[in-house]
Parts: sequence; structure tokens; C-alpha cells
Amino acid sequence: MTERSNPEKGRWALTAASPRDVLAKLPQLDRVMVAIRQDGLLHERLGHIETVTDQGAEVVIADSAEITRLPLDLLKTVVLDVSVEMRGKLYPRLEFWGEGEDYLFSVTGLEGGDAFLPVLAGYERSRLPFKDLKAPEGETPEVPEDDPALLLLNRLMEDKTPVQVRATRVGMQQIWQGSIEKIMAMGGYVNIITKTFHLHLEAGQVATWQQNGTSHVALNGAGQPIGLEVQEL
Repeated sequence: MTERSNPEKGRWALTAASPRDVLAKLPQLDRVMVAIRQDGLLHERLGHIETVTDQGAEVVIADSAEITRLPLDLLKTVVLDVSVEMRGKLYPRLEFWGEGEDYLFSVTGLEGGDAFLPVLAGYERSRLPFKDLKAPEGETPEVPEDDPALLLLNRLMEDKTPVQVRATRVGMQQIWQGSIEKIMAMGGYVNIITKTFHLHLEAGQVATWQQNGTSHVALNGAGQPIGLEVQEL
């Protein structure tokens, strides 16, 4: 499918837009991907946003069993990036930034610019330079067969165990619930792929899992939580 319109490519700060106001518009953006990101971990939920509830100190974005909680005091800047195009289809993205260079989460339009950009047309913009996203140099590492994340997630998929996958970062939290349909170990990452959820977890990020009943908390090599929990349901 190609775009019906030809929007200007670019990257802009929405200078007069409060994160609270922009988040309230998410149900109008058709299918989107909401992604919480941190080093070596990307937790993405895909679909229509049903409700955005302003609870004063935080905003709750919800649909069915999937929830994102965002403390508003973390969010300082909203950026609109209209630069990613694949197979003739545009994937515009809202980026929510904290202090300085702290890129917290994003909302990407999955149905093209015509379903996404008109909702944001009224915001004042200040042009920003494009970000230089360089591909990593050298060969892409393989995912070891004994990677702790791969071993646990493969077992849960093979057992058809329903799970809740929770990502937490600096007070933000995103939850997906369902059954793991597909796991791909490639490009140095362990990837869960379902229709409504993707998890991209760099190999080696999980050194071990701390188990408490049916809950598995991912720990790094220093024994510290990395912000990922998998709960068997």
C-alpha cells in the first residue's frame, strides 16, 4: 500500500505540546506500536489504543490485557519523526524524551501517514536534525543456544504457557499478556513475535532468572534486575 498524500519528511520538536495532551490523542491514531526502550531491551505492543486515562501524576494507556503506565513528570519533550519509509509506506513516530538525551518510549503509526499525521497537524513545530542511526560494525553475533532468556522463553512457548511480560523503566511500566507464538533468535537478539506484541532482547542481557513462584525476574551479570519480568499465568 502506498501513501495517498506525500507529507514532508523531517524531524520536529512539538514545541508547544504537552506530553499529556499528545498522549490523549493516541486513540485517534489507528493501529500503533507503543515501545518502551532501554539498553538491550525493547518491549513493543501493537494495536489500537482503546483508552488513555489521565490520573493526574500518570497516564494509563490500555486495551484489553495490555497496559502502559507513564509518570508524567518523566516526560519533557515530544518529537515527531517523519522519515522512516518501507515498501512505499510511511511509519511516522512520536518520540517521548526525558531529561537530556534520555529517550524513554515511542509511538509509531502502523497504518501510514494519512492515519497518523492529521491528528497532530495543529501543533507548532521546530525542525530538528535527522538522527544518524549507524548500523553496528562487524559481524552480528549469534545467540548462544544456552542463552538464559532463550531457554526460558522457548520452554514457555513449547508448553503453550500463557504469560504476562512486563517491562519497567524509571517508573514507566508496560505489560503484555498472552501466549508466545513465535521466537526468533537472530541478529544477536532473542525476539518474541506475536500479532500484538514484540520483545527484542539482546543476547547476554539476561545472565539468570530470579524465580519467585511462577514469576521470573531477569538479572544481569551483576545480579541486578534489568527491568524485565515474565509471569506464568
